[in-house]
Amino acid sequence: MFAEMVITDANILTMQGGGSAAEALAIEHGRIAAVGVYETVLPMIGPGTRVLSLPGKTVLPGFIDTHVHLMQTGLAALGPNAEDVGSVQELHELLAQAVRQAPASEPVVIYGCSIQGLDQPLTLAACDRIAPRHAVMIIDPGGHSCVVNSRAWAGIGIAPGTHGIMRAPDTGLPTGLLFGRANQLARFHWHSRLGDAARREALRRAAALAARVGITTVHAMEGGSDDGHGRWPERDVEVLLEERQDLPLRTVVYFQSTRVERALELGLNCIGGCLCLDGAYNDHTAAFVDPYADDPTTCGTLYFSDEELRGFVSRAHKAGLQISMHAIGDAAIAQLLGAYAQALRDEPRADHRHRIEHFSLPNPQQVEKAARLGVAVAMQPNFAYVASGGPLAYSPAALKFLGPERYHWRHPYRKIVDAGLLVAGGSNSDGKPMGPLFGAHALVNHPDEERRLSVYEALSLYTVNAARIAFEEKDKGTIEQGKLADLVVLERDPFTANPRALMDIPVALTLVGGKIVYSATRDAPG
Repeated sequence: MFAEMVITDANILTMQGGGSAAEALAIEHGRIAAVGVYETVLPMIGPGTRVLSLPGKTVLPGFIDTHVHLMQTGLAALGPNAEDVGSVQELHELLAQAVRQAPASEPVVIYGCSIQGLDQPLTLAACDRIAPRHAVMIIDPGGHSCVVNSRAWAGIGIAPGTHGIMRAPDTGLPTGLLFGRANQLARFHWHSRLGDAARREALRRAAALAARVGITTVHAMEGGSDDGHGRWPERDVEVLLEERQDLPLRTVVYFQSTRVERALELGLNCIGGCLCLDGAYNDHTAAFVDPYADDPTTCGTLYFSDEELRGFVSRAHKAGLQISMHAIGDAAIAQLLGAYAQALRDEPRADHRHRIEHFSLPNPQQVEKAARLGVAVAMQPNFAYVASGGPLAYSPAALKFLGPERYHWRHPYRKIVDAGLLVAGGSNSDGKPMGPLFGAHALVNHPDEERRLSVYEALSLYTVNAARIAFEEKDKGTIEQGKLADLVVLERDPFTANPRALMDIPVALTLVGGKIVYSATRDAPG
């Protein structure tokens, strides 16, 4: 039998153990037909075989990003985006430019603005002056807060007593900043107005961004409905399911809703996604047992009651679905672990792999409990990145919110791996850019040794472990005969390269099912 494609002359790292390598591999019908020494593979080269000779390059299993808001990533790529904006003046200029370019009466949405990190407060009044005839919404990178102007406020129709409306202490009037339930309503309202053409273009943009950084599969946290907790319209999921076969990217869809019956109707195996039990600590909505260090009046916000959460988890567990939910603070993590424990007592299931998304600030007992329950965690190492710092690798912003003792719990990857907990890596895009090598770099080079992983362990989060966390280890995660030919080709070997340059290794090629979907030397796949 002759193969459709054979890769030779490359350093092929199979990820089957720390240093397992091969000399060549063959691809047929989108799967790996053979992998090993030249003598095994070269006889499969025939008249129609495409031979890729890749001297000096390294081949790895295609990267898997286990936490991507795919639709939101694509919409953010359509722009405008304020990711690099640090001052209110810069943001005002970006907004003014967007307003000039926007059609009359069309809403203007700006993504990626670090609202809490601006040099001064962003206000509804200022947005009104710049955009008197357009509805304006400016969204923070994680989607947990936004700022709106008066036109947007009127269109959304938020009731005055809704949780999450920030008001000026002197006048009691809304400042335009929304978080919690008010933020969810605002974002749901705008996103519901999107047409399907915009959704499809967003998915194409997001898939192209993924291919550029070597990603062949994403776990897409999408859709849902405004059932009191969903942030995005269900139509997002429907369009993704319609388009997924035509995308140069594989997707595992996590339905962000509590509607178990609807998930089953859509043919999905996963529910919850990034459905939030709490928020984020940079706007004091992540839920902690103890108060915030910079504001002792609050411990954050739990968005579900215990009864409501346990009811949902029980229904989904009994239906055989894999459950995942967003939990950042230790109070939210405790609430979700309690719900999982109850469901497993009521109806034991040996290999459920229920997930916790983020798992950012667990205490040591929660790490042990999660491992004992067989719960898996999908974490985002790019949030653990510290560009510079002393022996404790403090991030000043996080330290301000958390205080030194609680900060020490933040992203404890070494403890999690050593506890035997299944942990997989992701980006939380559009909150952070996709980039598995950047995430691996953060883990390998973290200044705090208690958070550091080896190169193999770090890359496993985006290959071996990422496949396992979605029950896909038979098809993905390693380079083995019979598995999908989803591959990433790097310009250098990450195991021998300078660890401090891990994130700078270029991606040369990305292949999905044996087809090149990204080439650094060409504008179009070949």
